[in-house]
Amino acid sequence: MTGFQIIDRIIEKDEIVEFYSIDERLLYNFYHRVIVLSSPVNVIIIGERGGIDPLLIERFRRIFEKSDEIFIRRAFKVEDVRPTVEAMGKGDLILINPYHHGKNYTEIVGAIRRKAFNREEKIFIFSNVDRRVKGSTFGLHSANSVIELKSTKRGFIAKIVKSVIAKEVEIPYGFWDIYGKYDDGLMKWLL
Repeated sequence: MTGFQIIDRIIEKDEIVEFYSIDERLLYNFYHRVIVLSSPVNVIIIGERGGIDPLLIERFRRIFEKSDEIFIRRAFKVEDVRPTVEAMGKGDLILINPYHHGKNYTEIVGAIRRKAFNREEKIFIFSNVDRRVKGSTFGLHSANSVIELKSTKRGFIAKIVKSVIAKEVEIPYGFWDIYGKYDDGLMKWLL
């Protein structure tokens, strides 16, 4: 999962979890971490060239001592998103920026929901827009948990926007926590 114990406890039983941030660099680092920690995993990158940094993946693999397979597919056009989601095999699924094109929300969310139905695997969605303003409202309702990532001067905050088991709460992390230097501290007493 994410490797952050508090977040993982909140989302452990969820089928669909969405992370969003307007800070693209923070989101970029965060989803690379989750890709490695969730491996073996299927990843779909929607509508952008690049999206995955092999050197950053390798850095997280060394940090967390993980070497499992990562299967990557791309969906450049909006018409490719639904069939690509449907074509992915078993295992955890990570979707990077599924609402990139700004259209066909119902079709995309429908494919995600069908994939999540009766599965033990997780579906992680990473979106680089403010989900309270843009994107699929249906998608927000479909996710079991929605977490906003916000940068701070000394790190970042994971704000639980929606959860089945937790109220809206902000969980602070230091900048280096994303690279594996993590300590629960007093936060372990919140949940």
